[in-house]
Amino acid sequence: MGGDRERSPTMKELLDMKYLECCIKEALRLYPSVPLIARQIKEDVHIDSYTIPAGTTAMIVTYMLHRNPEIYYKPEQFNPDRFLPQNCQGRHPYAYIPFSAGPRNCIGQKFAILEEKSVISAVLRKFKIEAVDRREDLTLMGELILRPKDGLRVRITPRK
Repeated sequence: MGGDRERSPTMKELLDMKYLECCIKEALRLYPSVPLIARQIKEDVHIDSYTIPAGTTAMIVTYMLHRNPEIYYKPEQFNPDRFLPQNCQGRHPYAYIPFSAGPRNCIGQKFAILEEKSVISAVLRKFKIEAVDRREDLTLMGELILRPKDGLRVRITPRK
């Protein structure tokens, strides 16, 4: 987009914002919008010597799944490079599920990422944004969605 801060990005430009997409994915890994997913098991499932009977409600805690140190090195660290294509190879497709997965995944996830890229790029072209609070000091609330208990404080400075 060069130095033009007034126009909206084209669809091609949004699709070309690969590293911004990595940043969004990493933010959703650390702070998935929906911190847990519940699913009813439709048929008996056998895992090793255990049987989970049909009708059982399984809870998938995405907040913890996305912090699995066997999958994500230094899982508490923000590292968008985790989502570069070469770093995703071999990762189980269900190791990262901020929009759920399988037949009940969010059909709007591609649109959501494009919308986030559009908004973030528009804001960052005009403003510098800094966190006021440290991540370690936030208290999170996992209700229907994951959110900080007392909101997020940021400092916004116009770009010159």
